[in-house]
Amino acid sequence: MAETNLSAENVRAALSEALGRLRKANADYFEMLEKGISSSPLPIANQAKEFCSFMQRNVTATLDLSDKLIHAKDVQDALKLQADFFQEQMRALTDQTRTVGEAAMKAAGGMFSPKS
Repeated sequence: MAETNLSAENVRAALSEALGRLRKANADYFEMLEKGISSSPLPIANQAKEFCSFMQRNVTATLDLSDKLIHAKDVQDALKLQADFFQEQMRALTDQTRTVGEAAMKAAGGMFSPKS
């Protein structure tokens, strides 16, 4: 049986390679999803595009964190990266919630406005 070299650099290289493939698959998925939504005749297609954009940003942020964690120097560095990521995701969630709330209020306002 061939001897396996599990040095930290080899593990990091393998993880980076896998992350690259995952990023490519992610980009392909969201491209396909965007095409599907764009061709949809449904009246909620614009809201679906915005929701899809939120998902894509969140997945990309997670992949970016993974890349940073692969190259973390030690446990303290990894914990700081995770804390920073959590704070940024909370800010993103707040922004996304506000955007969705504003869109919902606009849509609801349109339902109750008098039609001429």
